[in-house]
Amino acid sequence: MGWKGYPDGLKGEEIPISAQVVAIVDVYDALTSERCYKKAFDHDTAIQMILDGQCGQFNPILLKCLKELSIQLSKMLNKEMDDNKYSHEIQRLLNEILSDKSLPSQIYSQSLVKVMQEKLDFFKSNSGMNSIEYNTISGQLTILNGKQQILCQRNNPNFNLFKEFGVNEEDAQYIRVLLHQTSVQNKEISVQIKATLENNSQMYKLKLHTLWSPMKKDVCIGIIGYFDTVK
Repeated sequence: MGWKGYPDGLKGEEIPISAQVVAIVDVYDALTSERCYKKAFDHDTAIQMILDGQCGQFNPILLKCLKELSIQLSKMLNKEMDDNKYSHEIQRLLNEILSDKSLPSQIYSQSLVKVMQEKLDFFKSNSGMNSIEYNTISGQLTILNGKQQILCQRNNPNFNLFKEFGVNEEDAQYIRVLLHQTSVQNKEISVQIKATLENNSQMYKLKLHTLWSPMKKDVCIGIIGYFDTVK
């Protein structure tokens, strides 16, 4: 368990960083979940038990990151949010960390939390609208309607979203150009397009917000957005 490398007999730094992270998450989940034989511990108690070594030995660097991010994570976990969106965001952050194949520093750890918060704040301010979420690392695309029902879900980087929803090529190319012009300082674009949604073709106002990697300069890691009918 934890830093001991069960069940493969690995020790210390031989254990993949991804496995070390999962081990801590697994313990935290066990502590904060109610079981037939125990009540759930609150966030602060669970974190302290892990830091005090009551649940096994873990990588000291990971424990330091956990301690530094504890308050921020508590604030986010206490907010009401859609479980589906939350799980997608956790997956996106894990993909980025693992693709970098290194443990983020304190600054990067805090930056990752800020990116997550940025996304959650965006969706919270635009709740009730059709939403778009695209992970540029995994290629996962999810489109939900205002009732949080899935309209489209793909895990293929080559999937043509515009064609799927009947957007003409001229409008599609215009959106691609605008997205290419976004940056860390200029993250959002807004356009009006004609699209076919649930067999209904009409004009929509589309707003897209780009997410940028705190680990690699000028690397877009995701696109989130919403669209609503033009009134």
